[in-house]
Amino acid sequence: MFVKLIGVGVTVFILNQATGIGGEQMTYLMNLVKITLTQHEVNSIVHTIHTEKVILNNGKLPYLSEYEWAEYIKRQMQSKAEGRDTSKDLWITPYIVEEANPVPGRTGPGFIVRSAGPDKQYETNDDVLGGRVYN
Repeated sequence: MFVKLIGVGVTVFILNQATGIGGEQMTYLMNLVKITLTQHEVNSIVHTIHTEKVILNNGKLPYLSEYEWAEYIKRQMQSKAEGRDTSKDLWITPYIVEEANPVPGRTGPGFIVRSAGPDKQYETNDDVLGGRVYN
């Protein structure tokens, strides 16, 4: 995924040079790319947590500290983004794993994985979320 980001970044840079896109537009385009890639990563983390933690814990999210979740995510996602701390999003902000009732966009309790998004502030409009309802 990191290689994809570099490729897109180079493409945006070339577009900038060819078309004169300004810095503000470049930041906007790069954030769109990062949001898309982060959503994919969040969805992978949600799937991994559900299959390896929730199912084995009688259908509930086990309690882990922020540090323990970060280490777990880093271990599980390491092969998907070599050379990057995968416990953090593409803006270098830690992912948060938490229970939610209801899970946004769904009905019922479950858990979510949250990226703070481009503004690096949690629980704002640009957060990138993925979640799963408990069965």
